[in-house]
Amino acid sequence: MDAVMQFQLNPQVGYRFYPLSSKVASHGPSTEVDLFYNKEGQLTDRLFTLGYSMQLLDRSSWSIFFRESFVRLTAPFDPTNTGGSMLQENETFAWEEVNLQYTSNARSLFNYSLALYSGTYYNGNRFGTEGIFNYRVQPYGSLGVVAAYNQINLPSPYNDADLVLIGPKLDITFTDKIFFTSFVQYNNQIDNLNVNIRFQWRYAPVSDLFLVYTNNANTLTGTNRNRAFVAKLSYYFN
Repeated sequence: MDAVMQFQLNPQVGYRFYPLSSKVASHGPSTEVDLFYNKEGQLTDRLFTLGYSMQLLDRSSWSIFFRESFVRLTAPFDPTNTGGSMLQENETFAWEEVNLQYTSNARSLFNYSLALYSGTYYNGNRFGTEGIFNYRVQPYGSLGVVAAYNQINLPSPYNDADLVLIGPKLDITFTDKIFFTSFVQYNNQIDNLNVNIRFQWRYAPVSDLFLVYTNNANTLTGTNRNRAFVAKLSYYFN
């Protein structure tokens, strides 16, 4: 298979104001353009972002972004990945989206991040929301969950979709050398339940033993798609 050669340009610029305020630490605008070209010099992807963000003195932050996207398809593509009608190779699409984000103080025992976005999407429309929630039980570890919902509406004959992603995560610190992480993720787009369990023993400085178990199962049939157990040993020579 021939390798796909691309060239990327990614200019960014921003400005920050630091007001004398009892609540606001800084705020200001920013803009970024991400451009991809194929080896013939033809534009294949573009992402333009214009935003304004505010950092508060309590370490929480607000951001609002306007994003404009462009893509030239290099292969047939279903934006919902639900097995419906495909957009065709070499078709071009441009769409716009507004994104609002809030991130709480990460130093708090309970901290979270929320995002809300809405706009066009390929030849249709999309509305979505995402949340990351985390609670630290010091000094033993943390319990968290990632959740996302996307509603995609496309014109006929293409499929609509309501996509849900849920991923709880558990981190436990038994000692300063022994750690345990468990992550579960449910994705209704591909009817998949993923389980990932990792044990880590730091037996020497920068030297670790990892034991990892992962399993992917079909939530409709209950059958396993794949399963793996991996052991990794590293040692740091100083």
